[in-house]
Amino acid sequence: MAAPLPSEPADPVDLDRTKRRRVLELSWAAGVVAFVLVRFVLAYSALAKYDPLTVWIFGILDLGTAVPYAIGTARLVTSLVDHKPQAAARWGALASACFLAPYLWLAWAGREGQFPTVVYVVVAVLAVCLGINAIYGIRRRVRDERDAAVQETTSV
Repeated sequence: MAAPLPSEPADPVDLDRTKRRRVLELSWAAGVVAFVLVRFVLAYSALAKYDPLTVWIFGILDLGTAVPYAIGTARLVTSLVDHKPQAAARWGALASACFLAPYLWLAWAGREGQFPTVVYVVVAVLAVCLGINAIYGIRRRVRDERDAAVQETTSV
């Protein structure tokens, strides 16, 4: 079936799906930014006594990568749902880079021993746990969206 001409109305199911995806993407971005702000407050209160500038840069980097991370993970899900592996790979790379950037900065900035070993252990455990949680969350959302798409096509 050919794509509709600009003067033809688009498929209402596709319009609803696109609108729903946009709302979910924006709400996900807002949630990620809120989480990052809370995490920064906690990190600052725990690490500022060692090197406050490094913690501020971590917070700025974390906040600066929060929206691209959220958009990347949301579009990774939609790309996987829509069976678009190349787009999924691009969005996955963006999400991964944005996820890792603040942690890599903290590790690099403290390479000369500014932080005690326990800080690196906690940061590594957090990064691994949050990364695993993100992977499982993406996997679950893809499965849920594919199930919803199947239900939409069978009910139409």
